[in-house]
Amino acid sequence: MERPVNADEFVARFMVGNMEHLHYQHSPVKIFRLSEIAPYLKIPIPPILFGYNLLVHITEGYFEHQIGPKVYIVKAPAVLISTYGNISAIRSVDTSAKGHCVLVNDSAMTSVFREQEILNIFTISPLLNLSEEVSDGINQLFRLLYEELHTPDPYKELTESLLKSLLLKIIKLSASNHMLNRTQELATLFKQLVHKYCRKQKNIGFYTDKLAISANYLNRCVSAVYNKSSKQLILEVLVMHAQLLLLESSKSVADICYELDFPDPSYFSRVFKKLVGMSPTAYRHSIV
Repeated sequence: MERPVNADEFVARFMVGNMEHLHYQHSPVKIFRLSEIAPYLKIPIPPILFGYNLLVHITEGYFEHQIGPKVYIVKAPAVLISTYGNISAIRSVDTSAKGHCVLVNDSAMTSVFREQEILNIFTISPLLNLSEEVSDGINQLFRLLYEELHTPDPYKELTESLLKSLLLKIIKLSASNHMLNRTQELATLFKQLVHKYCRKQKNIGFYTDKLAISANYLNRCVSAVYNKSSKQLILEVLVMHAQLLLLESSKSVADICYELDFPDPSYFSRVFKKLVGMSPTAYRHSIV
């Protein structure tokens, strides 16, 4: 079974050279300069389930980042956000890129932000292009956070305050700066739960119990927001997990099919091809 990749494992697997400067932050919030990362990446980095919420602010250069099925060309000045549970890949990167990369574990997110704020973070567009003036303002907050987290004894309250200021500023700048209505809120909460639990929980009843609503009402909400059924959304997330298993294991397509609780390999292959554009076998060969 694939599992989330933490920061230290990412460094060990996907970076080369002396990485001692990246190992000493023992904090639920970590920050790095892109100049400390970009030159050492083993590009392309294949799809992985990253065990953090990721926030990247690029002030010079570019990189190409895939989140789920969508590829984003991130050119400075810009911000990219990928929330915990997303499957990400890095296609290319400018080795001279500048800016900052922040990693926030899920427990830190829930301790710093109210539920409504987390929902807003979860629903904003992953890519936000910035003006130079706005980028300069945000960069000041990133620099303050970097300085605090790299002191011998970081002040937890100040770290959390700077992080919250950063993300609230990004929410304000994004197109999703509005209160979600009840339908949007439930659909978003459902999607968030699916990303966290779908490997163990595929039954709609698990999610309706968590949300304290009926299956019919959940389907209406999901359909209104995502134009698909609740079951279809679960299928899409399961297929993303299948992509990881095809990449990171030598298990047969049939074994992966049954591990993900699909009824048979033929159905699994049809669903996979419809969503990915090629068969599971072809996908595995394409990433070798």
